[in-house]
Amino acid sequence: MINCLHCNSSFNGRVDKKFCSNDCKNSFNYNMRKKTKSEVKTIDNFLHRNREILEVLMGNYKKMMIHKINLERAGFRFEYMTGIYHNKENKRFHYVYDYAWAEFTNQEVMLVKKSEKQ
Repeated sequence: MINCLHCNSSFNGRVDKKFCSNDCKNSFNYNMRKKTKSEVKTIDNFLHRNREILEVLMGNYKKMMIHKINLERAGFRFEYMTGIYHNKENKRFHYVYDYAWAEFTNQEVMLVKKSEKQ
């Protein structure tokens, strides 16, 4: 006897069979896609919020130094980024779309807006 992954009912079948019916299989896969979409949307919201914070703080500046606490107070989440880049001096920059930041000390962060030419 095998238990269905969706409704947990027992059924007979091949050893590798996972669902008792096509309805259970479809419902299970629909719920998995729905859960994944929700998680992706949450992460995407954090990324867009981080970009908005950098855009507002930087204004028309291309590069600036800022205290890390100011970013945290604005709701910036350092763990959410779209990429990492190491420059020639091996300084690590964390990207959020067209903005980047690099930690220089425990308190200071350099913010950079990527130019359109790159």
